[in-house]
Amino acid sequence: MENNKKVLFICKGNWYRSQMAEAIYNKLTNSKDAHSVGACAGDPGEPVGQKLSDLFKKTDFFEVMESHGMNVRDKVTKRLLPEMLDQYDTIVSMVEEPFIPEFLKNHEKVIWWSVENPEFVDKNVAEGTYEKIEKLVKDLINIKNTTLKA
Repeated sequence: MENNKKVLFICKGNWYRSQMAEAIYNKLTNSKDAHSVGACAGDPGEPVGQKLSDLFKKTDFFEVMESHGMNVRDKVTKRLLPEMLDQYDTIVSMVEEPFIPEFLKNHEKVIWWSVENPEFVDKNVAEGTYEKIEKLVKDLINIKNTTLKA
């Protein structure tokens, strides 16, 4: 499926939800059109430039992703910068208040998803988050494909 539309997924720290959405989108579209960042990556408690495998004490998140054919262990956390918004056709934010940067709040390209940022991730939480994000990503792909055909 070739759509050549770039998508940016954003969550608070870029070590769970947005990384999951990026991987799912790229797998379903057989592309590398999606990227992910964190609104607070680099803030205290939200490391930037860190491998995901170094951030999780338990491997449940990775095992769930791998059971669906995606390996995100070596992905690295990145921080959202204002200039990034102009580089993408669609921006999907899962950032919750009070962590939403002002420059993101009313940006015309932003689609807002409500996906909980869990306190901890075990297998059940990872599976539940995966199912929710996969459905949202499939809906997003369908919307984008409908728009491209119009």
